[in-house]
Amino acid sequence: MLAAAGNIFAAPQAAFGAGAKAGVEESVYINLDYYGTPTKVNVVKAISPNGKTEFTDYGDYQKVTNMSDATEPELADGSVTWKLSGAPGERFYYEAAMDAEKTELPWTFDVSYKLNGVPADGDTLAGASGLVEIHILAEPNDKADEYYRNNMVLLAAVPVDRTSCYSVEAEGSQTQNIGENTFVVFTALPGEEGDFTVRIGTDCFETIGVVMAMAPGTVNDLEHVKDLKEAKDTWKEAGDELYDSMDQMAASMEAMGDGVNQLISGLQSAEAARKTWSGAKDGILAENDQALAAFSAVAGQMEVMIPHIQTAKDSAEVVHESMGGIVDILGDMQDPLRRLNTGLRRIRGDAEDISGELPGLTSLMEQLITLDAALEASTQAYVTGLGSLSGSLGQISEDYYMDAEIATPSDAPAAIPGVTMDGNELLQALMARKGYLEKISASSKSLTSDLSHLMEATGDSARYTAELMDGMDMVIEDLTALNDSLDMYYPDLQAALDDTRVLTEQTADALKASVDALSALQNTVRASSDDFDAAARDTIYGSMELLDKSLGLLDSTSSMRAAGRTMKDTLDEEWEDLEDDTLFLNMDPNAPKVSFTSPENAEPDTLQIILRTEEISLDDDEEVLDAETEPADVSPLQRMWNVLVKMWNAIVEIFKNR
Repeated sequence: MLAAAGNIFAAPQAAFGAGAKAGVEESVYINLDYYGTPTKVNVVKAISPNGKTEFTDYGDYQKVTNMSDATEPELADGSVTWKLSGAPGERFYYEAAMDAEKTELPWTFDVSYKLNGVPADGDTLAGASGLVEIHILAEPNDKADEYYRNNMVLLAAVPVDRTSCYSVEAEGSQTQNIGENTFVVFTALPGEEGDFTVRIGTDCFETIGVVMAMAPGTVNDLEHVKDLKEAKDTWKEAGDELYDSMDQMAASMEAMGDGVNQLISGLQSAEAARKTWSGAKDGILAENDQALAAFSAVAGQMEVMIPHIQTAKDSAEVVHESMGGIVDILGDMQDPLRRLNTGLRRIRGDAEDISGELPGLTSLMEQLITLDAALEASTQAYVTGLGSLSGSLGQISEDYYMDAEIATPSDAPAAIPGVTMDGNELLQALMARKGYLEKISASSKSLTSDLSHLMEATGDSARYTAELMDGMDMVIEDLTALNDSLDMYYPDLQAALDDTRVLTEQTADALKASVDALSALQNTVRASSDDFDAAARDTIYGSMELLDKSLGLLDSTSSMRAAGRTMKDTLDEEWEDLEDDTLFLNMDPNAPKVSFTSPENAEPDTLQIILRTEEISLDDDEEVLDAETEPADVSPLQRMWNVLVKMWNAIVEIFKNR
């Protein structure tokens, strides 16, 4: 600690290595009215020249008084310059008055009074009897310099003469007794609001006034405040991160409750499934045996199929070759069939022509019958009229041979040469001829009808045969195309049959291997199923018990989170109250002191502000104030206390004479 303090004080010396500077001690004395409003402000500065023969002080002063000798200052706008002797050990004092209305203190004060609980004016309380209440309200002043707001500590003291007072009450104060005198002391940290109340029971009230002092904390007083603030900031950041992490972890654990319940439900379902498996495993193993037997049978059957596949391949080859032979034969038949088709079409045409000639033949036969009838009539006439045979025969001959295209009378003897008939013979011959003609006529009609039917049947047969030939031709062409397709796909069919045979062989091998593996697995499951069942049962029961206990832990997580939240909120609230109500953590004992009169001045060695409200007394005689400074190595707090002790007998004189 001493080494650290030595380092702190050594740093400024390094900065002024060019030479020693003049030392300055500043003491500010402020007179307040009864109610805390500044009325007079005086600054007393003690100069240690340290060999310097000139010293310039900056500030807006109304009056400057030399307290050491008769040397007059050199006054300028905003500055005072003193000529010094520079003698070793020289101490030079001077006082400067400042405008009270322009002075900004770290606190503003509001002092009020009550007598026996009734508000009273300060100037009416001298000699009062009863319970006198003094209320001091110190409000932080944001207009003051930042150094003063962050580093000045306030002490407010109310001196009480116990010889004339029979009771003193001051909550939150520190009481110091010095002989028959008591000092009631209150303190306020930088930036903290002060609310102080003193109640004095007296038969004759008098007081030199409320005395207040302000001084910065130094390294000896508050050397750990800066470290505390840094530690606080670090701790708060780390604490916030830790709390957030723990809160998230707790929230996650709380959120695990539903998952744990689901897991328990799942384990219960798993236990139910285990029981189901345990009850069904024997049947499953038996069915697996049957399945393995079936797989073995399938593998054996597939081995049997392999020769059949080879047979199918050979048969396909034979069918392919036979189909090629059939297509070749049909190809050879196609040309004769086409010629036959052509001949049948001709026969059909001839039959149709013959059918067309049959009606003419029938007509000729009818004409022949007609002529025959006429001949018969003539013959009857000939028989009846034998007397006129010659004429009748001539007429018959003429009628008989009336058709020039058939015969003539001159052709008759030539037609039947050497025949000489009498009338009866001729009649008989004619009658016989008539019978023959009738038979011919009947046969002609029958022949015509048969020929007509024959021609129709022949035409139909030729037509149907031609259509059949057309169909056969198309079949041959389709068979040829089919054979071409078979020729195209036959190699693929052969390859497919080869691949099928290989696949069947590999499948059979795989089934055999699978049967062997499944048999081993089946045997292993059968041998270990009881152990697995027991392990699953114990694991499930253990997990369920563990999860049940975990639920109890998770149920307490919400309470833990609430407690953590409360702790963090409480701690954050305390820190916030400390930071909001005071500027304690902004105190920097190592910060350079700022002169009360002007920031242009060098850092003073010591700095204090002493304030006193107006005296309430029946007697205005001697008032004394010892304004000498304390040694530099005395801390400000100790120095303020010493000043307060000395002020008991002397402070009135200083304020009275100003």
